[in-house]
Amino acid sequence: MTATAAPTAPAAVEEGRLTVALRAVGVIAHRDLLRQVKKPGMLVSQGVQILFFVLVYAVGFNGMIGSVGPVSFSAYVYPGIIAIQVVSIGVASGQTYAWDREYGVLRELLVAPVPRICLPLGKVAAGAGLVTVQSVVMLAFSPLTGIEPTPGRFVAAVGVYALTAVVFSVIGLCLATVIKRVQTLQAAVQLAMFPMLFLSGSVFSAQDAPTWLAWIMHANPMTYAVDLARQTLLGGGGLLPWWVDLGALAGILAGVLAVLRVRSAR
Repeated sequence: MTATAAPTAPAAVEEGRLTVALRAVGVIAHRDLLRQVKKPGMLVSQGVQILFFVLVYAVGFNGMIGSVGPVSFSAYVYPGIIAIQVVSIGVASGQTYAWDREYGVLRELLVAPVPRICLPLGKVAAGAGLVTVQSVVMLAFSPLTGIEPTPGRFVAAVGVYALTAVVFSVIGLCLATVIKRVQTLQAAVQLAMFPMLFLSGSVFSAQDAPTWLAWIMHANPMTYAVDLARQTLLGGGGLLPWWVDLGALAGILAGVLAVLRVRSAR
């Protein structure tokens, strides 16, 4: 019995470590979700922001531009408008992580006997979960813009936005681990946010842009998320094949997760 028990001991230790790590991620995610739910003003402000984009782009410009190919302009930009909301909240999660690390409960958790990577992953789980729920609500209003998604496309679009939320939450947390000062991080995020949001094809296509601008848009990771979401909801009309967009997002996620693991261990 001793001979058979010995090989299983390392496996049991690894299983115990994994259980502790997952529990730590769950605790941090649960705490962060409760904190966000208890701040209805933040949720209202996010709703007002998305309403502004819908009124300006999906409604206001629709009468002036008319259509983009076979679809109306409002239907064309709505997937990008949802992506703007998802990416904005995802990247902003890095700022809340930096604040908690300096002044909040994460200062105490940094000395807890759990892997350091669990702390940012808990923030990713909470932020991505909340944003995914918001994307479901926004997708429910897509018929008002001329989009009539089938149940399959609706579920696929939710998956795309969930993946987008995870990718850009990890990007935001990577920035928070590289830029230590909270004030400097806020300035850097604000400086990068608008070019990333509007040079992603969210409100105009790279096909209609000058060549030099189109190259910049293709270097923007958000471009692939917007293109994939648009193809999923509209059934085509993308810049790239859907599997290229999906592969690019998966590659970006793998890269930023590797960076986050290295940086969070310091």
